[in-house]
Amino acid sequence: EELARLFAVVRASPRNRALFLIAYRHGLRASEVGLLRTDDLDFRALRIMVHRLKGSHSGAHPMQPDEAKALRAYLRGQPSPRSPILFPSNRGDPIARRTLDYLMKRYGAAANVPSAKCHFHCLKHSIATHLLEAGADLRFVQDWLGHSNIQNTVVYTFLTARGREGAARKVFLNLPRY
Repeated sequence: EELARLFAVVRASPRNRALFLIAYRHGLRASEVGLLRTDDLDFRALRIMVHRLKGSHSGAHPMQPDEAKALRAYLRGQPSPRSPILFPSNRGDPIARRTLDYLMKRYGAAANVPSAKCHFHCLKHSIATHLLEAGADLRFVQDWLGHSNIQNTVVYTFLTARGREGAARKVFLNLPRY
């Protein structure tokens, strides 16, 4: 799968592995990555505070252990004193959207991901699709992505071929046999 190839390439950089993993898992826009601060992380409770833009809802999200591990590996390599910004630019500002799009294009090309899919927002599309394919409720996905309007979430409900086959198997299994 394209995402697996992308993460295999990104793995070489602790910062970018953590950044891409957090952005994917939490459905972050590029501009929302720049809002993350080190004090948004609670490693003890495995939680991350997600700050949303464009009228979306912010909130605390649970972190998976592999996310915490990736973040710890990245933070261990940071100079002291650490920036309060979780993913700072070389100048110390929040990482820019342009930089994230550049990284996505660079890593996407290295992973043989089609160029049409090499923009940062594809990570948000991917997690929405993957959550729905895994059987997550539409309201959960709405909440997870911070959407205030369910219609913004419904756009992700298109069925992939694999999703269609799985749904058909599940539905037809419970229908009467004639």
